[in-house]
Amino acid sequence: MAVFLVLTAVVPVYAETEVFLNKEEQQILMHIARDTLSLYVNKQTLPNLDRYPVTPRLQKQCGVFVTLKHKKNKELRGCIGFIAGIKPLREAVRDCTVESATRDARFPAIHAGEDETVTIEISVLTSPEKISSINQIQVGKHGLIIKKGMHHGVLLPQVPVEWGWNRDEFLKAICQKAGLPEDAWKQGAELYIFTAQVFKETEL
Repeated sequence: MAVFLVLTAVVPVYAETEVFLNKEEQQILMHIARDTLSLYVNKQTLPNLDRYPVTPRLQKQCGVFVTLKHKKNKELRGCIGFIAGIKPLREAVRDCTVESATRDARFPAIHAGEDETVTIEISVLTSPEKISSINQIQVGKHGLIIKKGMHHGVLLPQVPVEWGWNRDEFLKAICQKAGLPEDAWKQGAELYIFTAQVFKETEL
């Protein structure tokens, strides 16, 4: 299941993740994402993952998001991911890169030649944990998921940092993201927290 969310520019790195990746593993995933973006938008093909080094952590199944942003103005160009692990991490990165580039309904698909105008950011997620109190939410550490009926929404840990939100503003934003009233978190909605290891192409 693909999930859409809006991000902005400044991205910290979070170390608490079930699949903590070292620098080499981050670089491998980033190479997969960049090669996928280039091959898919220019030639409608995908890279052969057997060409890339593999480690046990890169074969783990965990949630991941791939975010694309304009190089010049840092504005969002596409962001899609999996909340939970449904396939090996390196396969998920490849597939989320395609989805972010071509199937984020908020933006036109990235066309041939445009791949060089965007930068890539990858967020590797921990498993969501249901919480019973909003006091468990730590802004700058936790991402949020909200569920109520047919509504659900996700915001990554870096989002409130980028926007300068406090916890109350973060809660209002996740409700709005899910298409719910701003105080829906008080009215029977389920809240989940998670952390993420976030790395950017320009930092590797």
